[in-house]
Amino acid sequence: MDYRKSGEKIYLRLDKGDEIIASITALCEKEHFRAASFEGIGGCDHVEVGIFDPDKKSYITHVQDGLLELVSLNGNVTEYEDKPYIHAHTVFAYHDEANRAQTLSGHLLSAQIGLTAEIVVTPVDLRISRKYIDELGIRVWDFE
Repeated sequence: MDYRKSGEKIYLRLDKGDEIIASITALCEKEHFRAASFEGIGGCDHVEVGIFDPDKKSYITHVQDGLLELVSLNGNVTEYEDKPYIHAHTVFAYHDEANRAQTLSGHLLSAQIGLTAEIVVTPVDLRISRKYIDELGIRVWDFE
């Protein structure tokens, strides 16, 4: 992981073996911000994405290994229990066993970099926390 600041943005490069959520969390802690948005592209070799099932209050997950093109990464940083909380959605492209192009998308639970990733993080001068809504089973923005 390496990064540079320019104006209000941070340009983050992730390297083979880095994990996206852990790397963004580490950046937040090192640079002392708790609210931001981010977007990125890159190449991964192991990912786990999910779709939230509100009836079960848990994610239906899918794990994919191999060459995965990170087509889109979008998310935000807020704070939960005094720690950075990363909320990200993503789209990956890959080829299946029959060499047909496929996509995998949803809530990013984990992604290991297989090549590199280029992520632009925009910290904001605002503190946004999260509160847990039991009937929904999710954490939502809390502006109090």
